[in-house]
Amino acid sequence: MTSPTMVLKCPACAGPLQIREGDTHTECPNCGSSLMLPDSISRYLLPVSTSRVDVLRSVRRELQSKNRRGVSEARVSRPILYYVPFWHCSAQVNGYITGVEPVYKIKEIQTVDTEGQAASGYAISVTRKIKTRTGANAVEREIQLSGSVNISAADLEPLGIPSLSSDSQLSIQGMDIQRNELPRGLQVLKDEGDREGVFVDPVVPVAEARLQAEAYLRRMGSGVGFGLEERWEFSVVSGHRESLIFYPLWVSDFSCRGRAYQVVVDGRSGQVLRGRFPSSPLDSLLITMGAAILWAAAIPPLAHLVFSGKLNFTGASGKESSCLPVVLLLVAAAAYGTWHLLKMLGSIGGRGNDHVIH
Repeated sequence: MTSPTMVLKCPACAGPLQIREGDTHTECPNCGSSLMLPDSISRYLLPVSTSRVDVLRSVRRELQSKNRRGVSEARVSRPILYYVPFWHCSAQVNGYITGVEPVYKIKEIQTVDTEGQAASGYAISVTRKIKTRTGANAVEREIQLSGSVNISAADLEPLGIPSLSSDSQLSIQGMDIQRNELPRGLQVLKDEGDREGVFVDPVVPVAEARLQAEAYLRRMGSGVGFGLEERWEFSVVSGHRESLIFYPLWVSDFSCRGRAYQVVVDGRSGQVLRGRFPSSPLDSLLITMGAAILWAAAIPPLAHLVFSGKLNFTGASGKESSCLPVVLLLVAAAAYGTWHLLKMLGSIGGRGNDHVIH
């Protein structure tokens, strides 16, 4: 069943309005009237602290650490600045948890440890605790929590950045915005046209972000009820406050040896957050040379063992036998492993993207 949709109309011409999530004002596409939206959501921007030159230096530094030859072969395009949106949702959780809490009686008894008696000649007295359940009590615990959570308002996977949600266990490493805290230095965003960069439109509705925040805060608040055998919970989430935060990210593309790569750089610290870099052929060359040297050193002793007859032996029944089949089987297994390793190296070198920053 589809949910009902509400259409906002212009008060001047009654034409339909096109309003994006988080807009504080809009302009009617029919009559051109400028309209302020009541009860709009506050929008903030974290200003960028790095320039395009800093971004290019970070990409070059990372590329040089992965592949020195790739620095001279790489062709870097002009970095693009994106402002990606995050919902900052805060609320209060109040309620209570009732349940049954088991009651235990702990008794200490003296025992004798005889395991070390044979070595030392002395018995050791050890105090052990025995925990016995004696009953259960009905308990009530209060839930009172004020908290906040940051939730991605757009799909950041195409940029290589994982999304934040109420189920996220960790924050995004390397960024100023974390799962629960707001970064310092926020500025009120009045007009996007006054800022350089591409503003990514939020696609996650504020209602969905609020539901995620409620689920997260209820889960945090009900943590005090652990340890109860049976539990009944009642809680109310109130005092909702939402704001939209735009975070700066640089996206830089470069090509190397006919392949395209993309790197995401933090707009605050200049740190490379995500990206792929071409691998150096030196690693594959060293492994191949090492395998060749090992086989060159192993073949003469193996040939000497095979043709000298040292692999033959006489069994208990007096019948002569040979270890040659076992040796040949081991050599075949080693040859297959070497061939498989070189095949893997060839496929990695063919992709040219075995160095991943994540």
